[in-house]
Amino acid sequence: MTKASFYILGEATHDARVGFAVKFVRQSWRKGLDVYCHVRDPDQAARLDEALWADTESFIPHAIETDRQPITGTVGIGWTDPTTRHGVFVNLADTLPEWFTHFDDVVEIVTQDPETLAATRENWKQLKFNGYPITQHDLRS
Repeated sequence: MTKASFYILGEATHDARVGFAVKFVRQSWRKGLDVYCHVRDPDQAARLDEALWADTESFIPHAIETDRQPITGTVGIGWTDPTTRHGVFVNLADTLPEWFTHFDDVVEIVTQDPETLAATRENWKQLKFNGYPITQHDLRS
């Protein structure tokens, strides 16, 4: 069964959310995990792509996936179902797609802006209602 983790940040900016996503992706990639970052649309994909290229700690091989075939050996970024990926699903879109269940882990990054709070609360409710195990990591301190 897919497990969910919510990382709650104290910041209220989009940049804080993307910055945490980059750190999380870097750590997951170093552990050898298959990572897919789900975004709303091509614009959000391009912004995440730029942030991953700008990471100064290490090179994170990644690619924007525009079709249903993943580019192997990379972190995927996209807005469609990458049917052959099964590792970590980092959700940066507003809602959870129905197909998230073929991933082992779902990661939600919560910032304190009203839009992100509302979206991630709805995702929490959906996951809780459907019986998925949820872990909360409160990073506000």
